[in-house]
Amino acid sequence: MSWILVTCMLAYGSLRLALWIRGQIRYLLLRERLPAWPQPRPRPVHLSPGLELLLDHNFAGRVQLVESSRTIATVLITDPDAPLGSVRDFRYRLAVAQAWSAACAWRSSLDALADDDRCRLERAGYTPWAFRERQAALQRTVRSTVRAPALEPFAVAGVERTAALVTAMVEDLERVELALARGGDDPYR
Repeated sequence: MSWILVTCMLAYGSLRLALWIRGQIRYLLLRERLPAWPQPRPRPVHLSPGLELLLDHNFAGRVQLVESSRTIATVLITDPDAPLGSVRDFRYRLAVAQAWSAACAWRSSLDALADDDRCRLERAGYTPWAFRERQAALQRTVRSTVRAPALEPFAVAGVERTAALVTAMVEDLERVELALARGGDDPYR
């Protein structure tokens, strides 16, 4: 091996090590800013069994989406390629797949609601059209992410858009809980 090649390899290894250490230090400094874990809210009384089941799936979906959001944020902080404009960390792919799985599970529980439960949910102030649009956008991201070759770089801007999308889905599920808590009055009054 020539000394030029060895010098280039040492420089590249040093750069990667410095970027990795930078990511670890940034994580230690910024880990309090990661999305907070959701806390269960008191269950409204007088809900139908279908809406109670939806609330159960809602909280489980919210926890999974927050976990995905935290993972994506961690990847953006720690990935050594992030300062260079891309992300190669495999955890990003897993987080996107997990967010997609959680969104599909919640959507199927929403679609399984009886018509009177859907009407009650809409009267309480929640309509699922925004969630459906976000799920469709996430599906496009899932397709491009899961089908990409190993170690394929993803642009940081695209990863940040995905993080914002998952955060918006979490907020949408929070709105469901708030709407049912407000609209959970006794139907016989």
